Amino acid sequence: METWKIRAYTLEYDDDTHTYIVDGVIVPSVTQILGVKFGNKYAGVNRYTLERAASRGTSIHKAIENFCRYGKDSELKELHNFRFLAAYYEFFVMENETPIIIFRDDTPIAAGRLDLILDIKGDTAIADIKTTATLDKEYLAYQLNLYRIGYMQSYGIEITQLYGVHLREDKRKLVNIPVNEGIAWDIIDEYERGKQ
Repeated sequence: METWKIRAYTLEYDDDTHTYIVDGVIVPSVTQILGVKFGNKYAGVNRYTLERAASRGTSIHKAIENFCRYGKDSELKELHNFRFLAAYYEFFVMENETPIIIFRDDTPIAAGRLDLILDIKGDTAIADIKTTATLDKEYLAYQLNLYRIGYMQSYGIEITQLYGVHLREDKRKLVNIPVNEGIAWDIIDEYERGKQ
């Protein structure tokens, strides 16, 4: 169980059950909220392929985290491509795997962990690493806008830019995603209506 203090709240995460708990109350994850619009995106993919892709994605995320936090290098092509993007777009990683809580009227309603907080030419940005064959920009727009709300509410820091970092074999792209707080609140409302 991992634990963080965010504002006056204690956020816990149980990796075995993928459960977020705020002050003893289970709250949905950002991924669960996204499920109301996108369902299980990989329901039709065979289990072996899915497990292999998930393992590869986890290795890439971990390699990037280890490089950003500890300067530890790796032979992974995707890490080399991540470093290329950082140099080309002049960004550096300020935080990795940052926990957030989303609030409505000071009540915690969801939680999650975002991949990257970037300083990109003096602006603070949120970025998510994607290792899929194709980049789903619509999904990413909802996900990053939810993270943006949670990060700003949790830490009081303005986020002006959102990015997808698409890394897969030889692919390396930094994709700008528009800030749109309205779509994030719409999907939260849809999730909450579905619970009633």
